[in-house]
Amino acid sequence: MKSKGIRIRDGRPDDDEILGVSPINILELLDNNNKLNWAILELEATGDLGEEKWTELEQFETSDTGTLITWDDLKETSGKFWQVIWMTIIGCKDKKNLRFYDTSFEMYESCEVVIEIFDGSCCEVFSHDRSLIERLAKKYKEIELLEPDWNSENDQA
Repeated sequence: MKSKGIRIRDGRPDDDEILGVSPINILELLDNNNKLNWAILELEATGDLGEEKWTELEQFETSDTGTLITWDDLKETSGKFWQVIWMTIIGCKDKKNLRFYDTSFEMYESCEVVIEIFDGSCCEVFSHDRSLIERLAKKYKEIELLEPDWNSENDQA
């Protein structure tokens, strides 16, 4: 098993019902980020990106690979979200791994980094870099360490 994971449920200081971690908080803790290829597979968020950027990001709806994005654009864009409801970001050494997967398990094992936000209430990060998971565990309080779910081979990523 290549990857380890963490679930983060920390709320915002002003409203603990809203997730207090955003993609930019995770991205800032990554090492070797420029060595990975990046894609956004799913996105529902609010923020001020400008109409052109939203249109560009929404191409994942008609793509086999999601929205391919550079590290610099990913960081810049992620910093402009006010709230993320649903999001899946993947980072892979091999560009051919930037795609949709049949199961979450396959995605977690194939990609060096997977960042998922569910329903605006929890963030899960899976990574081959165990030190990233350790840094996240030290930074956040409401956490649960995770293993890729071997028993959910039939789930939809």
